[in-house]
Amino acid sequence: MAKVYTGRDGALQLAGTTLAKVVNFQLSSNLETLETTTLNEHIRVYVPGVVGYSGSATLLYYKEDDGTFNTTNILNKLYKTGNEGVSSNDTVELTFRWIDGTDNNDIKLTAYITSASIGAATGDIVRAEIAFQGTGVLSTVTIS
Repeated sequence: MAKVYTGRDGALQLAGTTLAKVVNFQLSSNLETLETTTLNEHIRVYVPGVVGYSGSATLLYYKEDDGTFNTTNILNKLYKTGNEGVSSNDTVELTFRWIDGTDNNDIKLTAYITSASIGAATGDIVRAEIAFQGTGVLSTVTIS
């Protein structure tokens, strides 16, 4: 019988630790193409250029039994006091995982958190929305 993956099969990890309350996540890969058409050609010609990765996730904002918050490490990469701003040390290691029994399908990358918001609505759980931009090569791609 065919395996259909659902949201229950997905997991998002930060530095190897699974974030327990992820509502959704998405990862996009984009290829910029470079046009190499010359003046005497009548059909456009392209070659591959630079590949990039970006995405977003929605996390439930809650306190663990030990008093820590599950979103602290991600949000602190962008929410900062003082005037230092974000530095090259403020990357995160994200792993997008689809679990199939004992097999894991992983995509792992290093990224900068490019936007973050926290909000609440009456009758709803507080959510943290993040967006990220990958930097460098993917460190793992195991998709079967």
